[in-house]
Amino acid sequence: MGDSIMTTLYSVGSIISPLIVFIACAYYVSKQVKADSILMLIGSGMSLLLTGFYSFLMPYFMQSRGLSVTETTSYYTIAGIISFFSGICFAVGLFILINNTVNANKSFPHQFPPNEFK
Repeated sequence: MGDSIMTTLYSVGSIISPLIVFIACAYYVSKQVKADSILMLIGSGMSLLLTGFYSFLMPYFMQSRGLSVTETTSYYTIAGIISFFSGICFAVGLFILINNTVNANKSFPHQFPPNEFK
């Protein structure tokens, strides 16, 4: 009984971080619909879905269907490939956002205090 409660808490806990990132990206898209916000939303959304897949769906399939090692490996391989592309989407969007922010700071140098850590 205690094991199933801990497993459930771990599964729910593992989805909190991707959910917060997805909500932040959705908020950003609601404020500015640009390439960076869309890429970050796609990447974080796919990551959130994959976290649900890893935490809830795969354990359910493995228990209810008794998947073989080969079937389980193929599901995880496909999910890993999707995870790679979602990470790339998010990273490219984040890089564009950072690049645009740095360039905007260069355009308006008097609006921002100087960086004292250089």
